[in-house]
Amino acid sequence: MAGLAAPVTAGVPHREADLVLTNANVITVDPQERVAHSVAVRDGRIVAVDDTKDWIGPETRVVDLQGRTVLPGFIDSHTHVDGMADVEAHTVNIQVPPLAGPDAIIARLKELQKKLGPGAWLHGNGTYNQVMPTREQLDAAFPDNPVRLDWSVHDNVINHAAAVALKLDSTYPDPPAGSTGRLERTADGEVKIIRDYHVPFPVETFTHAEKKQALEDILQKFYLERGVTTVSDMAITGPDTFQAYQELRDEGKLPARVRMNPLFNKPGQTGGMLSTGWHTGLGNDMLSIGAIKFVLDGVWGTTAAVYKPFWNGSGTTWIANNRGGTSFTQDQLTSEVVAAHKAGWQVQIHANGDRAQDMALTAFEAAQAAAPRPDARDRIEHFGHFLVQDERTGQRLARMKADGVIPSMQPAFLWRLTNVNVKEPGVKFFALRTLIDAGMHPPGGVDTIGTQNFATYPLFSIQRAVVRDTKYGTITQPEEAITVMEGIKMFTIWGAEANFMEKTRGSIETGKLADFVVLDADPLKTPKTRLSEIKVDMTILGGRIAYDRKEAVQ
Repeated sequence: MAGLAAPVTAGVPHREADLVLTNANVITVDPQERVAHSVAVRDGRIVAVDDTKDWIGPETRVVDLQGRTVLPGFIDSHTHVDGMADVEAHTVNIQVPPLAGPDAIIARLKELQKKLGPGAWLHGNGTYNQVMPTREQLDAAFPDNPVRLDWSVHDNVINHAAAVALKLDSTYPDPPAGSTGRLERTADGEVKIIRDYHVPFPVETFTHAEKKQALEDILQKFYLERGVTTVSDMAITGPDTFQAYQELRDEGKLPARVRMNPLFNKPGQTGGMLSTGWHTGLGNDMLSIGAIKFVLDGVWGTTAAVYKPFWNGSGTTWIANNRGGTSFTQDQLTSEVVAAHKAGWQVQIHANGDRAQDMALTAFEAAQAAAPRPDARDRIEHFGHFLVQDERTGQRLARMKADGVIPSMQPAFLWRLTNVNVKEPGVKFFALRTLIDAGMHPPGGVDTIGTQNFATYPLFSIQRAVVRDTKYGTITQPEEAITVMEGIKMFTIWGAEANFMEKTRGSIETGKLADFVVLDADPLKTPKTRLSEIKVDMTILGGRIAYDRKEAVQ
């Protein structure tokens, strides 16, 4: 890529740099995968890589990194800052591990009960596939408090008091046939588990000031301090979040660059957004409008839309002949995607199941026919998490390649696979090697709303993608492993490409934004099983040292 910095004419000195990083191990992630040793920054952009001596003047800040590694600032292409702010503020963490099991969960809820008193809702946030207290244990421990425990945003378990409070008795209707929703019941018909379905849970809300502070705190603690300089927030559902982000940007308080993606999970919701005249790319380098996101199905094992019934080892429970469901019909989805294309939007579709993925591709093909865009970069979110191996697989990959559809994967979820899950036949789990060998560039993201809040550090995901290990110690389909450099690209240049940002970030090249992460070890030389142990020493945003670990621990 040609540099954008002003050339230096013989005899005419250029201005001095604001910042120069020297004595560094700079993994540039440029097309040649060069390793450099210094970088110069002026006015928030890179002006020189390696040839930096002439850029140093009396006012230049020179930082000797003493051999430490510099990478482009990480890009998280699929996360949920807005939702995570709510979960961190309004739920108690009951993840197993680190908690030992049901007794420890009940003990933590008892602590919350003491603070809130009888009758108060007790809301715990766990993680995927973890053990939960039984309905009987919850009822015995909390007869007077409604309890809601979340495996994730998709799956909630409740006690009898909660069912009574929500009027979820045997007369409460099941979700419509063919939809994503599913209710699981006790022997007498009372609801005990809610999957991908809206029920009238009480909602704890922020004031506007609280919302701004919560967004700022999450971006700082879980992203900037972990080397992430750009996030794509995938679940913005209300104007208050747009406003809060804009105010943080205008006040100079936005810790990281944000791409805002409005979310729609029901037909007919996009009209207001499309009528605004907004479209993908509006904004500036700190805050921009991203893609419209449609949630088409649910999660693998329970509510994703599939052709063959789910295998009996999938999910936290098993229901025979379950093929999941969708929130749009094909005609509804196609109509909405075509309208979004015509209005200038990139489109991202949450489609975990193979049946939903084919629906997404049909909608994208119709949109390209109605409003051709050779570089639309439409995305299927979660494609390849569970890549079913049957006669349709090759056709599906060929359709994606033909239209340039991007598979957006979150390898951090490999961590959650149980020793039962990984035995499912006919499935490639998180098939990164397959997709990369097919010529695709999957961007990296963590997709957390607090369910895996520990995983927002990109090197956690990169280790999973390279080692293929789960939290139970199982190595899953090692033939799908990728290289460390490929993992780095997922969270740098491939993430930039997936978000139309490769001209400004994703690699360390002249002219690009001076967003860097400084690590205390070289990931290309660190044992693969220890990648996530590497520490972030600094995060540099626009040429400013926005986080310094030494200062943070003093």
